Amino acid sequence: MKGFLLLLLAVSSIGANGQDFPSELWHKGMVVLVNEDTLVGNVKYNLDQELIQVESGQKTYTFSGKKVFYFQIFDETVDAYREFYTLPYALLNQYETPVFFEVLVEGKLTLLCRESIVTRTVNDTNPYGAMMSYSRNVLVYTYYFLDDKGRITKYSLKKRDLLKVLAKRAGKIEEYMRVNRLKPDKRYDLSRIISFYNGII
Repeated sequence: MKGFLLLLLAVSSIGANGQDFPSELWHKGMVVLVNEDTLVGNVKYNLDQELIQVESGQKTYTFSGKKVFYFQIFDETVDAYREFYTLPYALLNQYETPVFFEVLVEGKLTLLCRESIVTRTVNDTNPYGAMMSYSRNVLVYTYYFLDDKGRITKYSLKKRDLLKVLAKRAGKIEEYMRVNRLKPDKRYDLSRIISFYNGII
């Protein structure tokens, strides 16, 4: 019984604390404002509120998407540089506003991404065979396509919708996905697919 209680406590702490997500951390980076001013320092972003903070020259600045053209960070959680642009998009209603998008693949068809932290309920079985449920925060990605005419389309993560977007080379894309065992809803796989498409279009 004592072992079960210790396990339950450990699982509860995992659900409560979890990991540090990229948007909760400060990153070394740079910000280019719409007036072309550039700030270099530590950057923290909040995509839910379309805000970024910059620590530069012993000062902390806060900017909305309306003020920011571009920002870049080095994200130590993935050991890579990440680039974000502000683009007009109707995210919540019919009115376009400046929205931060991460650029994953740039080309004739550009793959964009937005992330959010959501709470999910996880069902698991402990070593004693009892079913346990707990909540944990997870990082969820939403993907968008930006075409060469400037149109942004939200992606459903379904293969049939991906092939519609890539209709000009759908046959080759489907073969490429099959040979390389790529999934249409996985971040790395989707980036590979769009890079391949841009290379043959």
